[in-house]
Amino acid sequence: MSTDLKEAIRLMIEEKNYTHDMVLETIREFVKAAYKRKFGTDQNVEISFSEDDELTVCARKTVVDEDHYYNEVTEIPLDEAQELTEDVELGDEVLIPLDLSTFDRGSVQSAKQRAQQSFKEVQNNRTYKEFKAKEGEIILCIVNSELPNGDFRLNVGGGVEGLLPRKNQSPREVYEPGAEVKCYLEKVENADNARDPQVNVKGRKQKKDVRIILSRTSPKLVEKLLAIQVPEIYDREVEIVKCVRQAGIRTKVAVRANSRDIDPVGATVGLKGNRIQSVITEIEGEKIDVIPYDENPINFIASALTPAHVEKVYLVDMSTRRAIAIVNQKDVGLAIGPKGSNVNLANSLCDWMIEVMTQEQFDELDLTQETRERAEAIFAQPETVIEDAADRSLSAEELGIGEGETLLSDLNISADLVKKLNFHDVYTAEEYFNLTPEELEQVGLSDEEKASINDCIYVEEETEEEFICPNCGATVKIGTTTCPNCGAEFEFED
Repeated sequence: MSTDLKEAIRLMIEEKNYTHDMVLETIREFVKAAYKRKFGTDQNVEISFSEDDELTVCARKTVVDEDHYYNEVTEIPLDEAQELTEDVELGDEVLIPLDLSTFDRGSVQSAKQRAQQSFKEVQNNRTYKEFKAKEGEIILCIVNSELPNGDFRLNVGGGVEGLLPRKNQSPREVYEPGAEVKCYLEKVENADNARDPQVNVKGRKQKKDVRIILSRTSPKLVEKLLAIQVPEIYDREVEIVKCVRQAGIRTKVAVRANSRDIDPVGATVGLKGNRIQSVITEIEGEKIDVIPYDENPINFIASALTPAHVEKVYLVDMSTRRAIAIVNQKDVGLAIGPKGSNVNLANSLCDWMIEVMTQEQFDELDLTQETRERAEAIFAQPETVIEDAADRSLSAEELGIGEGETLLSDLNISADLVKKLNFHDVYTAEEYFNLTPEELEQVGLSDEEKASINDCIYVEEETEEEFICPNCGATVKIGTTTCPNCGAEFEFED
């Protein structure tokens, strides 16, 4: 039995990846349970292991006089104790060795079940802590088997299995048993919260193992793979602003550099595309568009619709973030993509609702002349307009501003504030004060910036509504016929 026990301990350590202490503790629980089942208590059992894992089980009993011997489980008569140890005295405690083979089958079976449950709980706690720390990372897995519902079980290390649900599988990929695959560790659920929805015959839900949910479709998988391949992303010199993905079809990644000395797109793509190609290979040839992030939505939308060439972008409605992208007829299919994949990804990347149209389709729309003229002005130079639109000043005529309106650039406010409002398609004081609360919040002005604009408008209104009394010099509102200070009377010409 000793040899069998040693072999069992060795196998549990090697095959199940259990620690030595964990195995010994579980065996202790097993023996205590069997002892309690047989004798009704486990308070006087002593279990120990030698250095070479020899198991010793003893019952600790108190030496009593034969006339006061009442409990055979916890007590032993003096004469019997002296047969084991000669110098024993009343009140002493002696250890009586036990043979586990004498335990009845029911006691052993009950103990085995309790030990297995204890072992499972210890293992679940260990697994949960280990993999919870890896949540949100990429781990190397080995495909084990496919379930009837199309999910796959993958070995995530140490004999622990993770689940790759069908919805998290890329349509481009085939998962063969034994194949290695890198997965994004999406979620780890504790065994206490991961229960089987099926109910057993006793009406109780069966507790499950820790659930480790893996993914091959998450945009985070691409982000993590890029961080591995691109040192600038790993070192945060280049930042992934947003990544959107339709697994198996296309991924779009918006990047920006935290230094002017770095080209974020060039760094991400790599020399001759070697860096991005490594990631594309890892996701089985899925296309990846690397796009320069731009705070100007016009530029960003135009870039996001790559591989199509965008001629113009109209920001139709700032409040609902609706835009129209104009492309040549030959580029309509590219801009929209298979089943709308390209434009839908661009929508998600830019957070705008983008409609793709040809110029002819756009001309049939009933848009205001002002919207059209602004778009025409921004895209006046097709080859350079996307880069230059934010930097050049547009005239009132180019912007479609009427004679009675006041340009923000004519007010006594900072050039940065003017540029900030122009970026959001606000060029006049009248347009500013017509903004809804939602539109104003979208512009993102501070209280100080709002106050500086309000102060300018207030001064101009004061100048138009008041005048100085020529008799006493007091300030009098226009329309007043008698000076409240000196009583002088006024007449106004129509």
